Amino acid sequence: MYAFDTSTGRRKSKRRARMLLIIIFILLILLAGITFTLVKTRNFESTTRDVLISRAISEAGDAQTTVYRLTQSSGTNSAALLAGVRSHIYCLQCLNTLAGNIYGAGTVIVDPELLNRCTSTLDLADVRLQAGNVLTEQFTVLRDQVNEVAATFNLN
Repeated sequence: MYAFDTSTGRRKSKRRARMLLIIIFILLILLAGITFTLVKTRNFESTTRDVLISRAISEAGDAQTTVYRLTQSSGTNSAALLAGVRSHIYCLQCLNTLAGNIYGAGTVIVDPELLNRCTSTLDLADVRLQAGNVLTEQFTVLRDQVNEVAATFNLN
């Protein structure tokens, strides 16, 4: 008969079981870390989106308020009010740029074509203001365009 140690098989299986338990434990820790990171990233993206939209809503509302003051003003402060509307429209364009940089090209908060039309109307109004012309028509068009911007956020 051959003599061999029967306990070596048990020792090897115990060693394998310990190694498997260690590997499973390490994998569970890695899984928990990845899950935590994903949840934190998702919360960050949600917060960023909410902040951008809140700022856009605020700027659209401020632009709307300023353009209404512009259409009702006597004309003495038209240049300052036009500059105020321009700054709000410019801020909305910047927010579009930020959204595109953060979330990828093509992502916008407000339709860029609408903002470009507002800017063109503002440019025309500035030229007419410098020339001393009547601006009633430009103010009405600008008011309608800013109302369109505000309507994207249901501010009307």
